[in-house]
Amino acid sequence: MDWANEKPWHQLGVDVDSSISSREMVYKLKLDFEVSRVPSGRPKSFANQETFQFFKSFTEHGGAPLETIGTLDNGRILWALAPLNEEFTLKEADQVKGYLLLASRNENRETIEIQFTIVRAIGSNTLQVTSKARTSFKNICRRAFTNQFPFMSLESHKFEEAMIRKTKEAIGLGREAILNFATDAERLANKKVDDQTANRYMFDVFQPETVKDLSSIGHKEIEELAEKKTRMGIEAITRAPGQDLETTQMTAWGLLNAVTYTIDHQLGSNQDSRLRLAWFGPNAKIKKRAFDLALELL
Repeated sequence: MDWANEKPWHQLGVDVDSSISSREMVYKLKLDFEVSRVPSGRPKSFANQETFQFFKSFTEHGGAPLETIGTLDNGRILWALAPLNEEFTLKEADQVKGYLLLASRNENRETIEIQFTIVRAIGSNTLQVTSKARTSFKNICRRAFTNQFPFMSLESHKFEEAMIRKTKEAIGLGREAILNFATDAERLANKKVDDQTANRYMFDVFQPETVKDLSSIGHKEIEELAEKKTRMGIEAITRAPGQDLETTQMTAWGLLNAVTYTIDHQLGSNQDSRLRLAWFGPNAKIKKRAFDLALELL
């Protein structure tokens, strides 16, 4: 990803290429020092290597090589992003790329979750995209640990034909989902909204029960009723990166991106918790609600 020589995702990840090994991935993320044991009895660093090997094999067989890897919650969550080679640009200025997000959130590292997400080039806001693809896979790179060298065998990391087929099918469905989302995004970018609609939208996203009986929401209602997160969302409508584009100036697309920017970059006590809650926690559901409510404006 283009981070202008900065560490990606607010220093929570590193960029990689196809030549890097799973052992080097663990080293880059400073996970190689972890010699404590997970419940299976194997050193945690080996479990992490096997997980990154799965990430690497899954994306390469699916034709979407890894681009960025990282950790969250002190190494409990391992994640990786791979471009799906599906992207679109709204009104020749607002670029959005589709990505495969792989994650392991359990230190046993037995199950791998997959999501399909869009990343907006301006601001790096993310939004999970609904797909018919499977949402989890067994980590077939895992094997019984032995304390004899070599501890890990590349032979055990080979994907069988059935797994390769499942991988390609899942990534194909993800690419299809990104294309479908592009159609919705274009409609949202063409839908103009007024201040009343924008204010109510933010309340409906962050405080859905607060204003359902109010006929209008103005400055007075915002001052008296808006919680901090709602205020941040309202401010982001005009102040978040990229909100001055034709696609986002008082449009439904602009409202959605104000929400995703607020959740990804402002809520939470630190960037680790922001990203964790935005991708895997309750804030992911808030983003989904924001998208559904934006579509209702059409």
